[in-house]
Amino acid sequence: MSGEIDDYENLKKKGLNIRLLSSVSMLLEWDQEVFMPKEGIDFRSKQIELITSLTHQEKTSPEYQNALGKLVDLKTGKVKSNAFDERKKASLRELHSDYLTETKLPNAFVKKLAKAHSQGVNAWQTAKQENQYELFLPHLQTIFSLHQEKGKLLDQDKHPYDSLLNLYEKEMTMEKLDSLFQELKPFLSKLTKTLSKKQESASFLSAHYPLSEQQTFNHFLMEKMGIDFKCARLDFSAHPFCSGFHPHDVRLTTFTSTTSFFNNIFAVLHEGGHALYELALPSEELGTPLAEAASFGIHESQSIFWECFIGKGRPFWEFALPQLKKAFPKQMEGITLDLFYQAINHVEPSLIRVYADEVTYILHIILRYEIEKELLSGEIDLQELPSVWNEKMEASFGITPKTDSEGCLQDIHWAFGLIGYFPSYALGKIYAAQLYQTLIEELPDFAKTIAGGDLSFIKHFLYEKIHRYGRQYTPLELIEKGTGSPLSPKPFTDYLNSKYV
Repeated sequence: MSGEIDDYENLKKKGLNIRLLSSVSMLLEWDQEVFMPKEGIDFRSKQIELITSLTHQEKTSPEYQNALGKLVDLKTGKVKSNAFDERKKASLRELHSDYLTETKLPNAFVKKLAKAHSQGVNAWQTAKQENQYELFLPHLQTIFSLHQEKGKLLDQDKHPYDSLLNLYEKEMTMEKLDSLFQELKPFLSKLTKTLSKKQESASFLSAHYPLSEQQTFNHFLMEKMGIDFKCARLDFSAHPFCSGFHPHDVRLTTFTSTTSFFNNIFAVLHEGGHALYELALPSEELGTPLAEAASFGIHESQSIFWECFIGKGRPFWEFALPQLKKAFPKQMEGITLDLFYQAINHVEPSLIRVYADEVTYILHIILRYEIEKELLSGEIDLQELPSVWNEKMEASFGITPKTDSEGCLQDIHWAFGLIGYFPSYALGKIYAAQLYQTLIEELPDFAKTIAGGDLSFIKHFLYEKIHRYGRQYTPLELIEKGTGSPLSPKPFTDYLNSKYV
């Protein structure tokens, strides 16, 4: 028994070294988005290429293979000993799965991919700022070509998109997503048409809010959520994101201007949900999957839970609106709770995904999902992407982007190589709705507690249901364990009907 425990601790130590290396790469990427001078990109891409290569070498080294092979049959994935508890068995199962994935990708290919992503992000930023898709096109062609190759390297017998989906959401396939979206798309389209109507402009939403005072209010919200600023920080970037290097070092970013404060608020609530997940993962398990998020969809469920199910709820603003009015008395003069709640929950087709309302948001995801599949299958040429994007926007929303910056260049994900990631947002909505339904059932007085300004129970609820398990369970197992029911879109459609109809 002691020998097996020693072997596990040795494997965990190797895993920690891998985590240290990957966190350096994440830090370089965070710095590239937040502080790096623009001309530093060539050197930065070489840094990221080197660190990514070293990380991959560690993950696939003979020493790591030998350490893992002492505990797991490398062909079948079966744990060799019954001495381990269920958590350690799950950890070994996931480590074996990760190892198989890494060994399918040659190190030279991993280096090439890392360099393409780093340079692609920089090109995307320039292309978006200058509204010139052609500046990003050659990079995007390289990235999609490499990801077609990556999908085949991972599983020659699968469609490349299924292979890539599995990196973000285990057990998810195009077949399952097609079925799910075929159910949701007509429901959401019909509801959008029913609810969409022109309303008088809520001028306070686009009033002038000084950036420094916005940041002060952002910190107030993060404190109410339970984010510890000894372990986290908030900065600005071209696209909001959250990076968790360690449970004691989590970096959030938001994007704003003096006239887009409310987009900023919901971005902070969204990224704050991600941050709470990262901060809650057990640091003593670092180096194992037990200190990692269950999946990207589960991660998105945590951010969406805070942004939409809490942050766009009336009880939240019963306590937060007076604080907002105190911080911005001139801009918020005469704004009642009823007017405010109606304005932030207005449903109307819009161009930008991150600013979309709760009803239309998944339609934005379906559009991207359809395009990704067609690009990987070769049905769409990347040169045609702007026109294809605009045609799909017109078909789904009845509106057409005037520029590529508000069309196919609006998201950073493809530049980062996150192909197959977008469905995680839709799954996150559905997971979050199921968790929210469970919250209502288990804590019927939750609305009164929130209205009183106490949000601590939400952090605890999500910790108990999701955070504490790491990757002990697959996403579908975790949702069923936390809510008592298998995954279903019904809680999400029930929520929308209850709130909007």
